[in-house]
Amino acid sequence: MTVDIQKSSLLIASVLVTSLLVGCKGGLFADKTEAAEIEPPLTANISVIEAEKKPVTLFDELQGRVVAFRTAEIRPQVSGIITQRLFKQGEVTASEQPLFQINKEPFVIDIQEKEASLAQAKVTLEQAERQYIRLQELDKTSAVSKQALDEANFNYKKASANVMQNAATLDQSKLNLKFATIRAPISGIIEQALVTEGTLVSKGDSQALAIIKQIDKVYIDVRQPASKFPLLRKLVASGTPQEQSVKQKTNQRGLGVNIIVSDDNGEKMTGQIVFSGISVDVNTGDLIVRIIAENGKHTLLPGMYVRTEIPRRKLDAFLLPQQAIQRASNGEAYVVVVTEKGDVEQHVVKLDGIQNFNYVVTQGLHQGDKVIVEGHENLIPGAALNISQWQAAELAG
Repeated sequence: MTVDIQKSSLLIASVLVTSLLVGCKGGLFADKTEAAEIEPPLTANISVIEAEKKPVTLFDELQGRVVAFRTAEIRPQVSGIITQRLFKQGEVTASEQPLFQINKEPFVIDIQEKEASLAQAKVTLEQAERQYIRLQELDKTSAVSKQALDEANFNYKKASANVMQNAATLDQSKLNLKFATIRAPISGIIEQALVTEGTLVSKGDSQALAIIKQIDKVYIDVRQPASKFPLLRKLVASGTPQEQSVKQKTNQRGLGVNIIVSDDNGEKMTGQIVFSGISVDVNTGDLIVRIIAENGKHTLLPGMYVRTEIPRRKLDAFLLPQQAIQRASNGEAYVVVVTEKGDVEQHVVKLDGIQNFNYVVTQGLHQGDKVIVEGHENLIPGAALNISQWQAAELAG
């Protein structure tokens, strides 16, 4: 009985030792081999851009208000009752387009009266002329007194002046009939009618009948410190050939300005500063800078507020994507550059604003430096650099 127990114990111990050996061989050693096989090499994937210095114009971003290029208040030049409104509210009107009709009948009757008065005056003139001619003939034979001849001459001249006066009065009556049809003085968009049919209007009314605004081009008024006026004037004098040609066509001094219509889609328009429209606010010391812009699609409406980019300075600088700029703990800006030896090093840079989502770098870089844009987090000591050229499309992705 004792022998059997001993044999069983030896058998169990043998099985345990065998299992342990098998487990060590197929378990622990196998894990170390697999770990060695799947451990990735130390590689840093980065994308770089080659620094290139180019001419850059820095802008001041200011808010401006849109003003109609021309505004005309429609007012009557004669008195009468409005019988018709000849336009649709909110439509585009052409210059000289009929807008309102004042009752014509009183003016037609007035013309007829003036025509009768003129005809009567002409008859009187003919009579006075014949009398004067007859007395002139008699005066040759001394058959008429000097006083009678002078009186005939006076009557003749008076009748002639009376004809001229009646003719002028008739012309005024015809002009009043023309004014009875109220026309658009300028082309543009006409707003709502401020009077209705049946309204009695007169030349001295303070209220306009309607308002027309020309907005195929518009003004944008912005404020800027007066201290910047000499710099603006200098920029105009050194404008680009394209800007100079535009100035010659418009016969205006101007400087190109960007107008940001919408922040949603980045839509922009271009305009020009009109220096003849500048004045200084005596309370704030700001310049009222007036910009003119083409607005054929009526994108800009009077009263709207838009953002403008007014040129501030022209210089040679580097443009880098925003993700290329890193910040130190003290807030100092720097970039990481790949050297010719394949190493990386930090360059402290000076930033001078943002243009088209790119930082403007004025100091800290050299022409041709390879600046890391993406992959900073992959930079590990001892890792080999896997460099690719950065493309702008990567930002959108």
